[in-house]
Parts: sequence; C-alpha cells; structure tokens
Amino acid sequence: MIKINKFILPAVLLVTLSLAAQAKLMESSVATVNGRPVLASEYDAYLESVIDQYKAAAPEVLEQPYATDMLGREVLKELISKELLYQAADEAKIVVKDSEIDEGINEIKTRFIIDEVTGKEDPKGADKRFNEALKKQGLTLKRYKEKIKKDIAVRKLMEEKLRETIKPVEEADAKELYNRVEAVLKNNTKVLKALEKEDPAKLKEAQLIAAKLKQLTAEQVRIGHIYLAVTKDMKPEEVKKKEALATQIKKEIDGGLDFSAAVKKYTEDPSAMTTGGDMILIKGIAPKAIDDKAFTLAVGKVSAPIKSDVGFHIIKVKEKRAEKAITYEDIARDLGQYLAQQRVQLAMANYIESLYNKADVKVTKTFESDKLLQEQAAAAQQAEPAKK
Repeated sequence: MIKINKFILPAVLLVTLSLAAQAKLMESSVATVNGRPVLASEYDAYLESVIDQYKAAAPEVLEQPYATDMLGREVLKELISKELLYQAADEAKIVVKDSEIDEGINEIKTRFIIDEVTGKEDPKGADKRFNEALKKQGLTLKRYKEKIKKDIAVRKLMEEKLRETIKPVEEADAKELYNRVEAVLKNNTKVLKALEKEDPAKLKEAQLIAAKLKQLTAEQVRIGHIYLAVTKDMKPEEVKKKEALATQIKKEIDGGLDFSAAVKKYTEDPSAMTTGGDMILIKGIAPKAIDDKAFTLAVGKVSAPIKSDVGFHIIKVKEKRAEKAITYEDIARDLGQYLAQQRVQLAMANYIESLYNKADVKVTKTFESDKLLQEQAAAAQQAEPAKK
C-alpha cells in the first residue's frame, strides 16, 4: 500500500469557517474556489508562520527583492490546492472515524513534548503547550479537530488516488539512479556528457544527491564551541574587549575550568541551550580559520581563540570521523524511498492540477510585484516579433 504523510500540508493552525459565516467574510478573502473563500486571515496567519521560519533558518532569503511576494504566492497556491483537496474529499464522501481524529491529535501533541524554554523533554506539559498554541491561533480544540478531520479525509483520498496511478519502485529503478549518482561522484565525464544530452533533469537530480552524499560521507569532526559575537556596527574598542574576553576564557580552561561549564558561562550562541555547544563540522564547510584548526587539532585539545568575520571562537575537538566510502547496498533503501516519494509528489501535483483545471478559481489577492511582472510580460511580447 502506498503511504503518504498523515498531514500532507504543513502543520500550521489555520482558521476554519462555518457555512453561515462565509457570506459575511467573503470581502476578506484572497481567493475563491468553486465559490468557497480562502480567507485573508488564513492567508496572513500562514504567511506569517512561513516568514518566521525563514527569519530563523534563512534570513538572507527575505532580503531578496519582493521576497514577501514570492512567499505569498506560494502560500496562496498551497491554500488553493488545500481547498481543492478538501472539496474533492467531500465529493468522494470519505469517512473519518473519531478514533482517527484522536490519533491525529495525539500525534501532533508529541511535537510539544520538548519544553522550548529548557530544551528538555516534558511530557506532562505537552497538553498545556498544545492548548497554548491553539489559543495563540484563536482556535478551540473543537475547531481544530474539524481541521484534522479534513486533513485525514484528504490523506485517505490521496492514498486511493495514488494507489491507482503510481507504479511501485523496483530494485532496477534504484540501481539506475545509483549508477547516475556514482558517475557524478567519480566524475565520469563520458557518462555525464551522455546524460546531459539525453536528460538534463536526471543529471541535475544525480548531482544534487551526490552533493548530499558527499556531505554525509565526508571527513567530519565533533566539536564543543564557545562563541563571542562581533557585529559590523561594533566599535574597535568593543571588539578588543571581546578578544580579551576570549583570551581570558582560554586561560580559565587551561587552568582547569571544564569546557562545558565554560560554554554555559560564556557562549553567546543561542542554540547552545539545547546543544551544549556541540556541533558537527563537515570538512570544507566552516569558515577557513575554524575549518583548518578543527581538522588539525588533536582529539581532546582546546584551541586558542579563533577570529572569524562574525566573532571569536574557542573550540574543543571531541571526536573525529574519517571520510567514508559508500556502496549501493549502503543507500539502496534510501534511494528506493526517495524515488517513491518523488513519484508520490508528481502524482499529487498532477491530481491537484486536474482538480484546478476543472474548478472555478478566482484570485483576488494582489501583490506589489504584479505591475513589474506585467511590464516584463509586455516587454517580452513586444520583443517576440523582432526575433522573427
């Protein structure tokens, strides 16, 4: 049986409307799907959560021109797709049991076992943190259960549709992919040139997988890390104080201060609360000064302060791992799962597109970049006759 994630769309707590309230709130919608609104409040909440994720993980993305528009278009597209699937599940009369809803709620509650303040497991506080998250989004448990019911209905619908259309992954498929990846890893130019000519998309896929494998199998070192931040707006005397503090910390460690205790006492790395200052470095990825020291320092040794563009670092080498060779047997299962997921995603995209083509979708949301896109399209249209 084909298995897909129980909750296809991201776990963002979205507002669900009653039919009686729809007419009143139509004016605040960003789109309609067969007459049903996609609410502006729903769109805003989802977009805000996506932006928060980028702020934490990849803030440079938000610095790009029209970044909010780019993310907003993707959010709107996903919300429309979600509504199309909800309606398709309704039409198919998918049955969802109460026990399945309870199971879904309990699964989501497990994500709240970790106390974000302490970074430790706190199963007893999971319910409280879960309910606080609902309250923050303006949801009651009853309304959230309605959302979970719809999500489960969509999952069941998709399992039926995918079972009908997806061809199971065979070993020959996984071996064929491995051969392409191996050609990239070994830089087999003859094979790569032929593949580029035959199917550039498959070449790009193999290159991406090979790059990931290189990271996973590369020489690695586990370090303890004490970080003192230096920002671009700091005055020279402030930077000197940081450097002096780094020198003092190293002297204290040399004098007997436990490295883990020094991390707790001095580091300015916000993630140290959960990691204890430990991190894995892959050779060639970290800034050169840190990379050089981490991979030459003996296990158990502590470095002198290392200066980088973002501050001062003191590291302790805790463990080293040599570069590993990789065989087909090592990753056969992973490749099979990857191919299966790719087929699931393609089948889902095709199914949603078929729903979209039959639906009456009206987008009312406007973006700042709309005018720019219109101008670019007009310019391209004017340039077309000139090429002919």
